[in-house]
Amino acid sequence: MKLALVTPILLSALAIPAETEYFRWRGDVDGIDDILIKGSQVKIEHVAAKPIQSQDHKFSAPLPFAEVELTLQVLHGRGSVRLLEQPTKRNQYTAVVRVDDQDHSGDDRYEFELSWSREDLHETAVYESTFRWRGRVDIGCEIEIRGSRHTVKDSGGAGTHEKGATFSDPLPSSEVPVSVEKRDGRGRVEIVQTPDAGNGYTTIIKIEDTKGGSDDYDIELRWPRQ
Repeated sequence: MKLALVTPILLSALAIPAETEYFRWRGDVDGIDDILIKGSQVKIEHVAAKPIQSQDHKFSAPLPFAEVELTLQVLHGRGSVRLLEQPTKRNQYTAVVRVDDQDHSGDDRYEFELSWSREDLHETAVYESTFRWRGRVDIGCEIEIRGSRHTVKDSGGAGTHEKGATFSDPLPSSEVPVSVEKRDGRGRVEIVQTPDAGNGYTTIIKIEDTKGGSDDYDIELRWPRQ
């Protein structure tokens, strides 16, 4: 199986109820692929035939760390699109959608939407801990978070200049699901390492800023409160 990290690109908006959040995905499929959604992170687990091409996605909000009931709506595609797993504590609040185009010749454009109600969040009483970081970045950097400490390694250019960093709680010494939100900044922000016993329960966030000059970034790491 091959895991690929997906880069978000904005999709066209659809009308949805104000009390509903959503995740929308599309791509060209010619085989079988699983789309894994956790927080604001999306990964593709390739199962059979050709890998997905020309993919993008959009969140109205990160998938919460809660056992919310997801509704799947298939917007386009000739084959099968199924919700294999709802987010639960057992799977670290990960949703899994399988797109199956194996019974057809050539690829086809698929698009689907997962939606959930914000009212469910009030019922499940979800609380999150956060680490928030602000700084000016040129070319890129990696932010390593462990417990209540963090370090920043820049990638050159004019360097990285931290403006502030705050923890609501220390990152716990356990394999908690983590999610990152980019509040400000023009480049790419992603989690490249999640906490586990092998890395001393350390998370690493990578910022890539490939345009000329530097830019201000404001990012927030989230995980379920222990």
